[in-house]
Amino acid sequence: MRKFLAITVTDLLQTFSLKKYAIALAIILTTCFINYYSGFRFWLKGEPFLFSLAWYITLFFSFLFAGILIETGTLVFKKRTLHFILLTAPLLFALKVTIPFKNLLPDAISHLYKQAFQQPAAWLGGVVFISLSLLFIHRLTEGKWSLYGIKRTGSLRPYFFLIVLMIPLLAWASLQKDFSLVYPKAKAIAESAGNNAGPLHYFLFEAAYASDFITIELFFRGFLIAVLGKLLGRQCILPIALFYFSIHLGKPMFEAISSFFGGMILGTISYHTKSIWGGWLVHVSIALLMELFGYLLRTA
Repeated sequence: MRKFLAITVTDLLQTFSLKKYAIALAIILTTCFINYYSGFRFWLKGEPFLFSLAWYITLFFSFLFAGILIETGTLVFKKRTLHFILLTAPLLFALKVTIPFKNLLPDAISHLYKQAFQQPAAWLGGVVFISLSLLFIHRLTEGKWSLYGIKRTGSLRPYFFLIVLMIPLLAWASLQKDFSLVYPKAKAIAESAGNNAGPLHYFLFEAAYASDFITIELFFRGFLIAVLGKLLGRQCILPIALFYFSIHLGKPMFEAISSFFGGMILGTISYHTKSIWGGWLVHVSIALLMELFGYLLRTA
């Protein structure tokens, strides 16, 4: 575990540049100020599909492009694969966010349950959509029917260590006012189905929530780390972390800001291990702990 942590810390220090990180943090803090302290919101609600799709493509492209510009210092990218990533990655994740997978819920279930499980339907739909898309891209670019980053990881001990380190921060975050507005996400079941909801409904909701992190890890720590890593080396980590930050703008501010640093750490780990599973374990454990803290806060 010491070797694992030493490699991660060393890699982060070797890629550290005060100027680059200062620019990245300036972008993050400016974005957060606009998003959380003005009337403008980067994360949309209830907008038409085509408008939302165009907006998210622009949003995701802007952060990914800004990160690559910070790292490379040039607006001219000669590698066609880099052009492909700049166009494809924002489009894929924008589609994941905007496709109305909730419309696939069967008509046989009651209106209350259909309302409660709209978000789980989106999570599960995202898993299928992103997995199939990346499978096709892998076949197109490398001639293999496989997914990026699905190789078996090594020891899980370092990942459990990271989870333990996060618990005090999660406990603190759970006491913040904006946290209770978002977590637990499973409160959607109680708000829609009320006393008709049972333990099975909550289990299915949380299982669907956990599956969404397979999508996240496959996309960010599998696909993007693998492809951009070949083009930029370790310089791929900051652009991916900025992109990763941008998808958290609909969540509490502390979570959004910390997602950048989490993206840097998990990106560095995945860059070396070529595996998403340790990152998925950390990610889903943190998410479910936030659900737990949110539930305890509501019932305290």
